[in-house]
Amino acid sequence: MTVKGDLPAGWVLQESLAVTPVSRTWRVLADGRQAVLRVDEPAARRLGLNRAAEPAVLRAVAAAGLGPDCLAADPARGTLLTGWLPGRAWSAADLREPANLRRAAGLLRRVHDLPPPGPAAGLPVLDLAAAVDRYATLAGPAASLPARRARAALARCLAADAGVAAPPCLCHGDPTPGNFIAAPDGSLWLIDWEYAGLGPPAFDLAGLALGAALDPAGDDLLLAAYQGRAPRPAERARHRDWQAFCQALGTLWTAALIQ
Repeated sequence: MTVKGDLPAGWVLQESLAVTPVSRTWRVLADGRQAVLRVDEPAARRLGLNRAAEPAVLRAVAAAGLGPDCLAADPARGTLLTGWLPGRAWSAADLREPANLRRAAGLLRRVHDLPPPGPAAGLPVLDLAAAVDRYATLAGPAASLPARRARAALARCLAADAGVAAPPCLCHGDPTPGNFIAAPDGSLWLIDWEYAGLGPPAFDLAGLALGAALDPAGDDLLLAAYQGRAPRPAERARHRDWQAFCQALGTLWTAALIQ
């Protein structure tokens, strides 16, 4: 797929940034401003990604200095234009550096402390059970084992969360290493908010830990940096359960895409 012939007058295509099963992105010069253009692949709709709420999320995180702003969006056509954030995407090794891990934990805490966009924005609740069912249906019978594992892990997580006074908050939904951008001026941002919604903060923390392949000491550092104290045994166990769920959900997501 190319977009060069479809760009509005005054826009210049500069480089391809990423090609994923869900979308393709390019860096463009849009009316004199550096920007990122994302165009959906058909898989985005099959996976149930909510594009209508994404602009409001982006405006909220941009106002707080946590991510890129939304410059234009056409959810029906599956296109999104965001501001360009100069910097370097982190790797898993970057996130395992203690100082960087503390910064990432602090950034997630700031995200979770944000007042979420109002009801008019249509911000979805992260229905993780529904996501498991959707991916399992798309993947077919071969995914029955990871689906059972995902449902069992989610049940453990929700049971543990029932005793935790942590109301749903704005979650990034996919805080993998490459979605952290370290800027030359020392800023740290999160990009790719397509899975954002109202959910349990533990889901984001587990996703970060899994993506960075943290060891138990790294898990403890992440939790301590996020909550300002050393984790208790029950919190460690809860964190492991959420990681098990994230791993099973990721397996289902991959299986759904290749069918």
